[in-house]
Amino acid sequence: MYAIEFEADIQNGVVKLPAEYASLQNSHAKIVVMVKDEAAQGPEPSPLDLSDVEIEGFQGREAVEIQREMRDEW
Repeated sequence: MYAIEFEADIQNGVVKLPAEYASLQNSHAKIVVMVKDEAAQGPEPSPLDLSDVEIEGFQGREAVEIQREMRDEW
């Protein structure tokens, strides 16, 4: 695999390859898109915030011990 670099405008979700890379038509490629910060809008933040949740179910016990007990039940 090798890399090429060029700049292009994205129009309706399509990037047109420059004529100098016409040999890449109908081939598979890994695409990395880099845009200026103000143009990029990240994914919507998740409405779930579980950072304050405390789970008490496994406190004070070894995870391996719990798994062995679960397997013994089978």
